[in-house]
Amino acid sequence: ITREGPGVDRNAPPKHGLALLVDVIRREWWMLIQLNLLYILFALPLLTLPAAQIAASRVTALMLEDRPVYLWRDFWEAFRSRFWRATALGLVIVTALAAGAYATFAFMQAARASIVFALPLTIAFATTLFALIAAAYAVTLLALRDQSLRAVLRLALLGALARPLPALAAFAVVALLWLLHIVFYPASLFMPAVLNFSFGTLAITFGVHQAAIRLLALDAGAASAAIGAGGSAQLRVQ
Repeated sequence: ITREGPGVDRNAPPKHGLALLVDVIRREWWMLIQLNLLYILFALPLLTLPAAQIAASRVTALMLEDRPVYLWRDFWEAFRSRFWRATALGLVIVTALAAGAYATFAFMQAARASIVFALPLTIAFATTLFALIAAAYAVTLLALRDQSLRAVLRLALLGALARPLPALAAFAVVALLWLLHIVFYPASLFMPAVLNFSFGTLAITFGVHQAAIRLLALDAGAASAAIGAGGSAQLRVQ
C-alpha cells in the first residue's frame, strides 16, 4: 500500500526454466505462505479439497505468468466458478489412483509368490504413475481455463503422453518437501501449515504449465479450424 512491491524490471529479459521458478518464489514467498493457509482453510471439509486445489493452482499459474494476483479474489473466483467441475475431476482422479494403487499392491503380493506376476505388476505401477501425471495436467488445465471435464481429461492424457518428465520432477519436489517435514520433525512441525501445500502446488503448476498452455492453444486452433471448415462447407452448400 505504501510502496511498490517486488516486481519485474520492464526492460529485463523474460526468465525461463528454473530461473523463473526461483524469481517467483523470491517475489511471492509471502503470498505463497498466505495461499497455504487459505488452501488449508478451504480444504478442511475434504469434499472441497479438489476445488481448493484448482483455486491454488490458478493463483500459482498467475504468478508464473507474471500477472497481477489479488489472492482472495482470484482464489475465491476459481473456487466458486469451477467447484462442480473440480469436484467431478477429483472423483475421477481419486478413483483412478485408488484402482491403480490397489492393483499394484495386489500384484506385488502375488509377485512374491510367483515371478509370473512381475509383468502385471509393472503394468499396474506404470499405469498408476501415468494417472498421477495426467492428474497434474488435468488440475492445471482446469485452473487455466474453465472447460468441460471431457476436454480436460482428453488434453490431460495428451499432455501426460507428450511431456511426462517435468511432472515427475515436480512430484519429486513435493515428495522432498514432505520428506524434510518427516526427517526434521518436530522442528518442522509447522511446515505443512506454512509452505508444503502452496509451494508443492507451485512446483506442480510450474512443471506442466508450458505444456498445458500449448495444449490449450492447439485445442483452440483446432476448434477454430473446425468452425472455419464448417462455415466454408455451409457456404458451398448455399
